[in-house]
This record gives sequence, structure tokens and C-alpha cells, in this order.
Amino acid sequence: MPAPDENPTGKTVAGKYRVEQQIGEGGMGKVYKATQLMLDKPVVLKVLRPDLLSDDRTVARFQREAKAASRLNHPNSISILDFGQAEDGAMYIAMEYVHGKDLHHILSREWPLPEARVAKIISQVLSALADAHSAGVIHRDLKPENIMVEQRRGDPDFVKVLDFGIAKIQDDTTEEGPALTKAGFVCGTPEYMSPEQARGAKIDHRSDLYAVGVILYQLVSGVLPFESESAIGFATKHLVEQPLPPTKKRPDAKISPAMERLIMRAMSKVPEERPQTAEAFRAELLAIEKERRAAPARQRATPSAMANSLEQEDTRITHGRPLAPGLMGDQTESFDPDVIQRMGKKPVVVDTDKNIVPEVTAPNPTGAAGSGMALKVVTLALVAVALVLAGTYLSQQWGSSRGGAHAEGPLADEGAPLEIALDKLPEAEIPVERRDAVGSAALETAADAAWAKGQYDAAVTKYQDAFVKNPTAGLALKLGELQFQRDKLKDAQRWWNRHLKENAESKAAPYIRAVLGGN
Repeated sequence: MPAPDENPTGKTVAGKYRVEQQIGEGGMGKVYKATQLMLDKPVVLKVLRPDLLSDDRTVARFQREAKAASRLNHPNSISILDFGQAEDGAMYIAMEYVHGKDLHHILSREWPLPEARVAKIISQVLSALADAHSAGVIHRDLKPENIMVEQRRGDPDFVKVLDFGIAKIQDDTTEEGPALTKAGFVCGTPEYMSPEQARGAKIDHRSDLYAVGVILYQLVSGVLPFESESAIGFATKHLVEQPLPPTKKRPDAKISPAMERLIMRAMSKVPEERPQTAEAFRAELLAIEKERRAAPARQRATPSAMANSLEQEDTRITHGRPLAPGLMGDQTESFDPDVIQRMGKKPVVVDTDKNIVPEVTAPNPTGAAGSGMALKVVTLALVAVALVLAGTYLSQQWGSSRGGAHAEGPLADEGAPLEIALDKLPEAEIPVERRDAVGSAALETAADAAWAKGQYDAAVTKYQDAFVKNPTAGLALKLGELQFQRDKLKDAQRWWNRHLKENAESKAAPYIRAVLGGN
């Protein structure tokens, strides 16, 4: 057999492909752009290194794994068109040519990438992996260079995952040797290797998911989780060193807490602690993006945004429009998601019987009538402030004497305090005879003030205490929103379920369904 041509550019391979130019090189061999002569179509040829051809086991494995990759049929997986052996003995794989840029190119030139874009790209990678894993194929060499991104039918970020042609078929007969020593056929790049892959242990599909975690880390932070001057150094760090959270490594990067948690879990040294399937990983990633899109309706306001928010609220007050449900007791006849994020951020006086804010006419600065109106307004304001301060004082006095969540009736001789476990509170039924609407209102006012100051833990405690005294739908709605802002989704759902139980016709229902995704 003749020796493989070291420079096939301009020559024809297997009578089918004319080699145009070299476009890459890896541990297995070189990569060329070529033209498929029969169809005059651009393709990619990956040619195995000549020194590997003498290893019959490597050649047989190359052929077997190329067959496996050719069976994959997923929109986000590169299509394997052909494989075989050229006249000079060279082993090759022919695959579709992608008109785009690899993710490494995008990362180096376009970082920082919006989290939404990162989620979109990686969700497609995970979709391709899910298809491969279901066919028993593990990629083993995921890295930004093996992820192509192209524009397709108006979609600027359509993904193709490359190099399934060197993937491992997951079966009981494949032998695994040390990952860093197997002669020339090491599948994996040290920067992205899972710990089990680096130590030469038997791997499964979760090794690919670790690599996805590393890629996510790099995309959101712009840097790798570990740094080293050698392959062994990278492998050692993946084996024994815990990565810094991306926000610690790159404090200036904009990374959501949920994304960071997912990345750190995907990079766990223990496979059982990672997302267990590509489908599950993808579902979590998309859930984070869904949460991000829902965030504008509940985001914590910046000082400037707070000022705009309060200015808008003043407009609502002067026009006598209904307030948000959380500021109206258990009424939800008029619901505005923009207002719910401001619950408790500004004290207001509400006509609870009519469920609207009374009209306030601007005082006339001249004349007796104007002076009289001004005096009335000032008097009402002072009374309102006094009531709020009194309520807060009573709330603090009551709170300092309690040891846990309980309800005391309005009369001291009605028996011992009603003890309720906090984890049972959203479903608790409070006897009517033990309810205290006045005490509950004072606690709710104090909770509103705590929320306005950003004291979320204190606000939750006071709202819960108020709920024990008088379990209204409005309190349940507030508790659901506040727990949602604290990223306690299960608690938020329980409180919102209680709200809807108390008020089946709630105008907040569409908002709740949108936030919870229809659950």
C-alpha cells in the first residue's frame, strides 16, 4: 500500500473528493475542505494520521465508530456522508460542510455573550447529545471548536455539533485504556475532560454533560474554570480541584444565580450529582431562560427604576384607580403585574370597602376653601402616619414575645396561642373564632415596610404572622410573590395555590400561570 500523501491539496481522494485546502488539524489527523465531484458540493474531509494506519485495532475502531456516527440523524448533529480508504491507504471521513463560525471564534471575538444567546446555543448542543446518547454514542471531545454556529433561514445561531465521527460507542465490548496514554486515539481535550475521563475510568454519557458545564462556564465568564501549562496539569485540576464559581472568577460578568448553580452542578466531580441526562440538562437550561424572560414583571428595582415606579404609582393614586391585589386585602378585581412588584414599597392609604384609592384634589394655594382643603389633606396624612407607626409598634411588641408562628385571638382569655408549623402554613385552616383582622392588618403594614427596605426575610416572617391571624387571599398573593423574588419557587407555588383557593376568580391567575409555566 502506498504511503498516504502528506499534502493532498489539489488532489482527488477516492475518486470522489477534490481537496481544496486544509482548514484544521487535531490529534487524529488533518481536516480539509473538499468538493464532492458528483454533486459539485462542498464537504469536509477528516483524514486519519498516517502513523495510526499501522495499528489494526485503531483502524477497525475508526471504521466502527464512523459507522455509528453516520447513523445519527439530528438537525444539530453534523451529517456523516461517507467514510473509507483512499488509494494511498489514507482513512477518511466525509461530512457536511457548515457555512459558519465555530463557538471558539465567536467567544474570542464577541464576548460577553447575552445569557439568552448562550442558553439558545447550548440547548441545541444538548439536543444533539440527547439523540446521540439514546443511540449509545458518547462524544468525548466536546469543546467550542467542535460546535459550529451558522445563520440558517433567519436564525443567526443554528448549531451543528462536529466530530461524532471519533465518538465512543457505549457497549460492553469496548475496552477503555488510560485516557491520556492511549496511542494517538485519545478522545478528549484536557481543558474540557471530565474527572472520570481524565483518570482513564469507564465513562458514560454524563462525561459529555461535564464538558457542557465547562463550555457554559467559559461562555458566561469568558475564561476557563482551570488554568494550566500542560495537558496533565488540566487533567489533574479536573480530578482534584474545585472550580471557583464563574462570578468569583470574573466578577464583571453578568451571570444569573440560577445559571451559575446549574454550571457548578454540571461540573461536579461525582457524575451522580450532575444533571443525569442531556434532556434533563436542557430542560433546566430552558427553565432558567424562561425565568429570565419572566423577570421584568418582578425584578428588583434599581434606585432610578424605583423612582420611576413610585412616580407612576403617584399617578394611579391621584386618578383614583384600583391598586394591585396585594395592597387591597383579599380583593383582586383589578390586577396589574407591574404593580405587584412594588407591593409594600410605598405606604398608601386605601378605602378597603370600595377597593379604590379616594380621589385627592390638589389644594388651591389661595382663598379660604383652598386653605381648608390643605388642612384636611395634612390632617389625613398625619392620621395615616400615626396609624402606620402604631401598627408597626404593636407588631414589634407582639413579635418580640413569640417563639414561633402562632396566632393569638383578639381576647387574651380565648386559650393558648395557635401553634402552626411554618411548612404547613400555606395549607393551614385558621378557625374563624381565632382570627384577628386588626392585628393582621398591623403586621401586614410592618411587612410592607420591611419589603420596601429590602428586608425580605423579615417581610416573609411578618406576612406569615399576619396570615396566621387572618388568612386572606391578598396575604397569600404577597407571600407567593415575595418567595418568587427570593427564588423559592416551590414555596411561591404553594402560596399562590392558596391565593387561588381563597379567590378562584382572581385577576392574578394569568400572571401566576405565566410565571409558573402553566403548572
